Amino acid sequence: MRIKKPDNLAAIRAKFGVPARRGGAVEINGRRGVITGMSGDLVKVKLQGTDAGLPFHPHEITYPQC
Repeated sequence: MRIKKPDNLAAIRAKFGVPARRGGAVEINGRRGVITGMSGDLVKVKLQGTDAGLPFHPHEITYPQC
């Protein structure tokens, strides 16, 4: 059974005013990806075709409109 990880991105949302949430779909430089977590003030995104989350500044990321 998989345990769902808590969404620790509340600090990123508050500090940078972005809607970052774990598991949220995003786009970076035309490539789609999914938010996997955070590292300091950076958001980790697993881009399509990659094996691991890569760190990006929250303002480098395009968040689809909800």
